[in-house]
Amino acid sequence: MALLAAMIWPLKGHPRGIPEGTEQLFGLYGDFTLSGNFEKGSPWRYESEVLMVAAQAGRPFPPSGQSIDLAAVGSYNSLGYQLNDHHSLFIGYAFQHVLPPLSGQPTNENRAWQQYNFSLPTFLGALKLTSRLEERTVNIGPGVSYRARQQAKLIYPLDQHWSLVATEEYFVNLNTVSWGPVAGFDQNRLFVGVGYQMDSRWRSEFGYLNNYINRDIVDDRDMDFFAVEVYLDLTE
Repeated sequence: MALLAAMIWPLKGHPRGIPEGTEQLFGLYGDFTLSGNFEKGSPWRYESEVLMVAAQAGRPFPPSGQSIDLAAVGSYNSLGYQLNDHHSLFIGYAFQHVLPPLSGQPTNENRAWQQYNFSLPTFLGALKLTSRLEERTVNIGPGVSYRARQQAKLIYPLDQHWSLVATEEYFVNLNTVSWGPVAGFDQNRLFVGVGYQMDSRWRSEFGYLNNYINRDIVDDRDMDFFAVEVYLDLTE
């Protein structure tokens, strides 16, 4: 456990730790993902995801006079091709609506992306690496933001149903845009929790999600979520 804590703490949020003056939020993070292929044995795949986030500002928890309110909803859809057992390529589109306190004002974001997945079994469990390039536009300002993301996910099996899950994802803005993004480190997400394989198609994961966001000219943001993710795989 001491080794795990030593590994997690440097990853929690900003690479240099959480600086003074950082805005802190609590919240709930829910996600449902449906995936499959178009016919039995087909390498062509689809994936559709729905996200809902509720948030509450401030510490200690719960802050007096505050409630947990809906702060973001999103729909993410992609089409992919399974090259072989280890490699796949995807392209996708997302629409995301974000509300205070996660944004200064209600914001609609349109996002396109291109993605490469690599997965393989290891002595520690199933490892998945995901590389994504995104093109983002919003309704509150002009310009296209380009962002790169790199995620590593490890699933360590405990028995036929239960597993330990850890995910680390690093975001980098590739350009500076008037509506907010600044070139360089954007954010970091760390998830640690447990997974439960209900049957051959249904799987759930739940645990702690930390999302640290670098906001450049204003205070950075450190968000702590209780996260629940549900997966339905209809691959034939």
